[in-house]
Amino acid sequence: MRKKLLSSFVLCALAFASCTDDNPAPGPAPVPPAERVATQAFYGGDRYDAGTGNIWINFISEMEYDELEETYIGPGFIVCLDFNTALAANPDFATLAAGTYTVEATDTHAAFTLNTADGDSYVTRYDAAGSSVQRTVTGGTVTVAADGDRYTIDAKLRLDDGSAYDCRFEEPIRFINRTGEGQMSNLTQSVVLDDLTQGLVVYQGEAFTESSDLYLVLLAGPDYDLDINYGASDAVMLSLNVAPGSRDGIPSGTYTIIDAETADDYAPNTALSGVYDATYGGYFGTWYFSTRDMVEASMRGGSVTVTRGEGNRYTFELHLKDGYDNAVEGTFAGTCRVEDWS
Repeated sequence: MRKKLLSSFVLCALAFASCTDDNPAPGPAPVPPAERVATQAFYGGDRYDAGTGNIWINFISEMEYDELEETYIGPGFIVCLDFNTALAANPDFATLAAGTYTVEATDTHAAFTLNTADGDSYVTRYDAAGSSVQRTVTGGTVTVAADGDRYTIDAKLRLDDGSAYDCRFEEPIRFINRTGEGQMSNLTQSVVLDDLTQGLVVYQGEAFTESSDLYLVLLAGPDYDLDINYGASDAVMLSLNVAPGSRDGIPSGTYTIIDAETADDYAPNTALSGVYDATYGGYFGTWYFSTRDMVEASMRGGSVTVTRGEGNRYTFELHLKDGYDNAVEGTFAGTCRVEDWS
């Protein structure tokens, strides 16, 4: 349900970038300096069995996204840099090692190199009509300096049309765990959600087991798009197991989180822990999302108490915990949008 970053971006984590092109490629004009950008960064672990940690970062300038045409409206850019760095001691809290990263003709995935052979690092420019030109990085260096979570990334790149592309980013970056290992949470403290203003309740029927039907619930603040499951406000996704045939709504009761990957069965009045598996479409289970704080957290414990009112009115009382015992608490009370995806 939660679409890939580049098809569902909402601006957050504002910072500044300055970019120049010595020989700009045909198509959209170079981006002017001092563009505001948003950053999304991910840690994939030793994806290439090279003894190094893979990190990729998307820098996206402030643009509107046209959902109908599935493109950004520029002028603007996306710069994606794909690094090989030191393996993280804990994949939930990866860091990008300071130093100079070099583009190689063939990817060895050695430390302090940039992956480019499969188009992993690239620059895409958008014009005001939504047209875009993407150029793969083929050479150059990227110098990284770090002060805690704040990074300075200075790139001097060569693109596949022979042009040069230089850019510099200075901003806070936190990395999202994509390894499937660890607790799948980079949350560092407990949070209270006091601004949940909208809800989506989706009946999915017999999704995993004959023992129960599944309801997916998305609760979020005002600046969140429930249709693409992304936005500037914080949000919680729940996966609740209910009695078979509960098509007319979520039964009132308390739903206790179970391990979605090891449980023998999914009994009614349980909630699935958060799982990320790209093979099966990405996210399912119970998650906390904070784009503002660059946090994603799989919920591994706790419970949700549901009280169903008249019509599509619900109250959800959240008492959730991640694998580090950080609590995510909050209450939503209101009318939900209800859909049947069974």
